[in-house]
Amino acid sequence: MNKIFLSTCWGLLLAILILCSLFFLHADNCTAQSLPYLPDELTQVLQEGLPDALPKAVETGHFEKLPAGNSFVWLANATGNLEKGNKLAFSKTFDPPLLEDEVGFVAVRCRLVHTNMQSKENRPGRVLIHIGDRDTLRQTALYHKGTIGREWGWYFHPFRAATALPKNTGKIRISFDLQPQQIEIEDVRLYLAPPGFDMARLPMMEAGYQGREPNAPWREAAAARIEKYRMSPLVVRVFDAQGNAIQQADVRIRMRRHAFGFGSTFHVRLVDDMSSNAIRYRQIFEELFEALVPVPALIPQHTPDAKQGNYANQLLSDLANTLQWANDRHLPMRGHTLVWGNLQPWSNAFVAENKPNKILSSIRKHEKYVLNLTKDVIHEWDAINHPIRFQKDLRDVFGPSVYADLFTEQRTMTSAKLIVNEALFDNDREEQFFQFMKEFQRQVPSKADGIGFQSHFSVNNLRGMEDLWRRYERFAPLVDRLVVTEYDFVCNDDKLHADYLRDILTLSFSHPKMTGFINWGFWAGYHWKPEGTFIRKDWTERPALNIWRNLVHESWSTNLDRQTNTEGQVKTKAFFGDYEITVSVKGKTLTQIWTHTAQSGPLLLEL
Repeated sequence: MNKIFLSTCWGLLLAILILCSLFFLHADNCTAQSLPYLPDELTQVLQEGLPDALPKAVETGHFEKLPAGNSFVWLANATGNLEKGNKLAFSKTFDPPLLEDEVGFVAVRCRLVHTNMQSKENRPGRVLIHIGDRDTLRQTALYHKGTIGREWGWYFHPFRAATALPKNTGKIRISFDLQPQQIEIEDVRLYLAPPGFDMARLPMMEAGYQGREPNAPWREAAAARIEKYRMSPLVVRVFDAQGNAIQQADVRIRMRRHAFGFGSTFHVRLVDDMSSNAIRYRQIFEELFEALVPVPALIPQHTPDAKQGNYANQLLSDLANTLQWANDRHLPMRGHTLVWGNLQPWSNAFVAENKPNKILSSIRKHEKYVLNLTKDVIHEWDAINHPIRFQKDLRDVFGPSVYADLFTEQRTMTSAKLIVNEALFDNDREEQFFQFMKEFQRQVPSKADGIGFQSHFSVNNLRGMEDLWRRYERFAPLVDRLVVTEYDFVCNDDKLHADYLRDILTLSFSHPKMTGFINWGFWAGYHWKPEGTFIRKDWTERPALNIWRNLVHESWSTNLDRQTNTEGQVKTKAFFGDYEITVSVKGKTLTQIWTHTAQSGPLLLEL
């Protein structure tokens, strides 16, 4: 008996140790790498190594100089983190100019010593890499949060400059007080590429995510949910004028549009443009997507009384033409956005002038204009966008009830579905948004219809499939509908880029409350992050595009040709959506447009 008991205990202990080791490996999955091969065209613009002089201590920590062989390293000891701004940092300046859209490559040789995050001891280190003008850093060419593991090595990141920096004005700053932690650092390097350099030639950190493996358990469950929630029997019955069943009638079933919103943004400036790129843009949009978000003309401060001049007038004209173009093609449309929660330059200006009520006045003018313009064509809106502050939001100016008050007004102005839309970059932000939505749904007389998950990913913030599912399930009880509103994945690794789209698209489609999946653009020629797209600027297709085609237009589409049986019917299981169904027998043909839903009865066709 004692031997059996001891054997059982040892078995349990071994299992616990294995589980713990797996947890630790997953928790610190940021692995250092050797500095990879870099193309000869790149120019290194920083002197190697670190300065001799240490930066001064600040309220969030200090630097120490440690011997390392014949040289030294710095230890960044972050004892706290600031709510905004990063002060435990050091900088290196560079003199060459940096052009807007110019490609660069930043590499940092370092390692995490430890973090002081209580129960989160095994989370990776975090740094902020900021490239901007050396006087204020306000002209920002790069703002990138990176993760650091416990191994010595290089952590690197290719980038495309968001803005230009003139000669003799550039600075790169590395900040460490994003959390309490200790990080040793040995070197920082910055490389710039010549104009026109293809960013795809630069390496990215090797990355992965939980659930990528082909036999991951979530795949079988997702496939079962898709069959359960996205399909039902479709029955076509064919009979003659006397009501007799017609056998061996040819039945052709073609899906025209999904009920699910597989969509993308559409840049309104391209709707009437007759250039070859614009024509191709429109053609590919029609081929790939079944829902549309017109951008940027529906964002506050793009509507009348907000921006003046020829550009603004042309934008509004293009918006009207885009609405007509999409409506002519029966493309469902989403509106983005009625209210922008985080303070923007225009709203901050009113705060600085001590005229905050002008913010509400501008918001209401915007809402009135866009809701009147789109009342017959846009049936779902991002009603509140970014309610959770990055630095300041509307609650800092008008108090905690401002979102509920604005939302209540919106309900009187439109019958469209109203969505609260937010980006959940990390667990802390997710928790803030969850608590916000619980309180918001309690405050407003008419609850929000849905929650939008902004889904802007990079190799440093990929969410595993179990984590995404947990998030969907956590928020689902609060609303009637969910939607992925802004998907892109900035990644030069084409295989990873395609695999992640395959998996997040499949997982999202499998959730019963999910109603749409919106890509935040598809062509690098008109995209805020060109490396996040399906198609490069020269129209080269990336593998992710085939993933989209294969899933949306093949695997999840019902298209078949059959003959009626002895009972005069064809029966199949079909995805929900709009169909064109054609029956032919003895030279007679009849075509019917049919919307297939879970409640649809049989389609009866007399021939």
